[in-house]
Amino acid sequence: MDSFAEGLLHEDKLKDTQDSLITMIFGVGAAVAAFPPVMDLCVSFLGRKGAVIAGGAIFCLGSGLQALACNMTMMLMGRVIAGFSVGLLSGNAPVYTSEIAPPKLRGALVTGFQFAITVGIMLAFLLALVLEDVEKPYGGWRWVIAAQIVPGLLLVFGGMVMPGSPRYLVAQGKPNEALKMLLKLRSQDVRVELAQILQEHEAESATHTSWGEFLSGDNLKLLGIGVSIQLLQQLCGMNAFMYDGPLIFNKLFGSEHAGRLFTLVSGVVNIFATIPGLFLVDRYGRTLLMKWSAIGMMICSAVLASVGDVCFQDEESSCGDWAKWTATVAICGFILNFAYGWGGMAWVYCAEMFPQKHRTKGVAATTDANWVGNILIAFLPPIMFANWGFNTFWLFVGTNCLCFFCAVSLPETKDKSLEEITQMFNDWLHPVEMDDKPEILEA
Repeated sequence: MDSFAEGLLHEDKLKDTQDSLITMIFGVGAAVAAFPPVMDLCVSFLGRKGAVIAGGAIFCLGSGLQALACNMTMMLMGRVIAGFSVGLLSGNAPVYTSEIAPPKLRGALVTGFQFAITVGIMLAFLLALVLEDVEKPYGGWRWVIAAQIVPGLLLVFGGMVMPGSPRYLVAQGKPNEALKMLLKLRSQDVRVELAQILQEHEAESATHTSWGEFLSGDNLKLLGIGVSIQLLQQLCGMNAFMYDGPLIFNKLFGSEHAGRLFTLVSGVVNIFATIPGLFLVDRYGRTLLMKWSAIGMMICSAVLASVGDVCFQDEESSCGDWAKWTATVAICGFILNFAYGWGGMAWVYCAEMFPQKHRTKGVAATTDANWVGNILIAFLPPIMFANWGFNTFWLFVGTNCLCFFCAVSLPETKDKSLEEITQMFNDWLHPVEMDDKPEILEA
């Protein structure tokens, strides 16, 4: 917005380096909060519910600093603080949801986390569009950022009435409170579920929980899988469209209006394409949606790279309008395939795969990997687009090929309790040979 340069930079033009720094430093704040020792300390001290409340309060502080910023230093401080809040929330909210959800609804409810993000992106864009030309008494950009305090306050006050996580309460030695929470959360008999939670807690309590244990053996293998999933979710190319999509559309159609239209169209596609995932994840499973999502993104990236390389080497299209619309359909198809699959399923899977005693650290590490990938994807694509043009999308063909093979290799978690998933991964990591089990052969 023009009012941003006037109000913050005192009418100096925003430099590319400043633009990149404002974007990147938010991710740095998020990565710090999601760093496993930091996340573990916050959740140990505040609990899952308390971490959500604290995240909302910290976000209000960061948003307030940005809205009142009178120089770049104050703006960057606000961005770091708001980023810290989002890192804390993105590492905690999916875990909290997975721990309170019944197995048959857990996938849909955790996917709701991603759906809410897409709705938030669209609301932010629409608000910015409405307030873009406001200059007096305060610039429109200040109102856009100040409006973020509203969802921050909703998190604070909504968090106060949220139920506690039964699994977290058991881990804190409060089984009676865990039983009360399960009775509030479930309509059926909860004795079997509580017994499973207590049994896993007893088994895990037999061994000392330490960082050395977390970073060794099966936990290290699970950590490698989770980090790979979250890195691939970022490096598959979706955020390259989110950050640089307007520039790509400007190149396709030769106008700034086309770039703004892309933001609107991509937001609508992102929202509505996430909805099928809510209904399909617990019916067909996480890995199936991830497989087809990766195949779809691979095809769309290949189409965009081919058409772009042939038809958009120069400023003007050399192939006519069909090339513009083919590229547009490929971009929308890519967003659609990401939204129902890897967009939400990465969060669902990583929130389920770790045992209770390592869940906070494990999900924090995978969330941190997501934010590191976010920082990379914010910086690298503009450089690649400048040097390689549309051939950049061949790289995303390759990363989505990795996404497909990752999904093919993973075991399915649908319809299982978190305790059953822990046992499933133990069996998956240590397959039993038939020769080692004579009693199975006899049976």
